[in-house]
Amino acid sequence: MRQRTALLLLLAVAALAPMNASAAAHGQFSVGVQVVSSAPADRALLASVPAPANAVVMLAGHNARHHVYSGSLAQAADFFRSALPASGWRLVQLGGDGEHTQEQVWESAQGRVVVRLQAALGNTTATRISLNASAKQRGA
Repeated sequence: MRQRTALLLLLAVAALAPMNASAAAHGQFSVGVQVVSSAPADRALLASVPAPANAVVMLAGHNARHHVYSGSLAQAADFFRSALPASGWRLVQLGGDGEHTQEQVWESAQGRVVVRLQAALGNTTATRISLNASAKQRGA
């Protein structure tokens, strides 16, 4: 059974290899993974993270919340850069191109919050805000 699974995986990778080579010649593709728990402490931490006043919740889960914000990516980024330090958070990582996407990673004594901002396509001034929270483990 393991040999069959390994063979199927190898065939899938081999089938996708030519497609990946041609895609690499025309653009960029990246994958990111973040593992967070769904503990009650994560939900409490997420609830403590503010969002801009006119941001509307699209989806909320155990450790993630997604908003649509009727403002620019720069305005959303400025909101978090002023609101989070006032609540004891410190910026530990900043990524993205700053024009279409931005990722801010914040830490505090309570844990870590990742703020992902994505500008709307077209002429619309709107930004998607995704918040992920991961509380510090007790005893860690």
